[in-house]
Amino acid sequence: MPKGGVPDSKGNSPSSCNSMVKRALRRTLRDGLRLLDNSIEFGFSIFHVVMKVLGPCLICLALSLIGFVTYTFFVHALPLMDDIGVPGQFVLTMVGLFLLLNTLYNYGKSILTDAGTPPDFDKHRAEIDANAEELGEGPPRQCKRCHRLKPARAHHCSVCRRCVLKMDHHCPWINNCVGFGNYRHFCLFLLYLGMSCLFAAACLLQPFTESFVYMVRSRGSAAGRECIMTSFMISCSILIALCILGFFHLYLVLTNQTTIEFQTNMIRRREARRNGEYFRNPYDLGRSRNFQQVFGPNPFCRLKWMLPCIALPPTGDGLQFPSLSRLTI
Repeated sequence: MPKGGVPDSKGNSPSSCNSMVKRALRRTLRDGLRLLDNSIEFGFSIFHVVMKVLGPCLICLALSLIGFVTYTFFVHALPLMDDIGVPGQFVLTMVGLFLLLNTLYNYGKSILTDAGTPPDFDKHRAEIDANAEELGEGPPRQCKRCHRLKPARAHHCSVCRRCVLKMDHHCPWINNCVGFGNYRHFCLFLLYLGMSCLFAAACLLQPFTESFVYMVRSRGSAAGRECIMTSFMISCSILIALCILGFFHLYLVLTNQTTIEFQTNMIRRREARRNGEYFRNPYDLGRSRNFQQVFGPNPFCRLKWMLPCIALPPTGDGLQFPSLSRLTI
């Protein structure tokens, strides 16, 4: 009998039939993978459009909430505080304006400041290779999506469709990435917004308690009482969320990590523990130096770092960072 076996009714041997089946299966698998890639690319495109539309809407919502609470405090709550006298009302007004202006300033800087874009890979190839050779580092990396230089701690944002220096995350509330260029303003925005919510909740606590808890008909109009109750609940809700988010970013600042690095470092630390080894974040230089990496070379105790308009900015260019093996600031 021939090596190919008995042919079928059409004259095809079993071996040729098997090869045809394999080719058909490969073709089907190839078409399925191509369809899957197209579906994923289409999903990313839809996600990009949704995030770009959602960002401005969330900015308007945030500004509306800040404006509503500010209106409630100055129009409805402050006139009811006549028991503290004019000097007390003046002090509360100055404190409220200080917190409000710093909140809006850092929020605007977080939105408008570029988080940091790596240079073009081809234009700076010679300079990049020379620096890498001088520092004893490996060859520079190039992003496969935006084709720019991809230095350490940089990541590609699927929403902005570009690499971001020291990327922390993409925040829809600022419609921008949080990275090397604006991380300081983002943290200060969280700080001042939390302080503003705490200030507003403390000032609105008494009229809210009288109107909502004890059902006492306090002074002021019915609309004013509704504004006070709504503003108090908004301030408390945002304050609770900011406490969780703010303490997390405080931990990241003091340990010199980004949100992305925090996730990867957890995996590396778990693997090192299984292997009986000790893992340490290579960028962790101690709390003081870690703090200055974000807020600039400003002493913590002088609180100058809280006013970015007069404080020194962070050092560096976002391409190279001090590490345990290279302590140069």
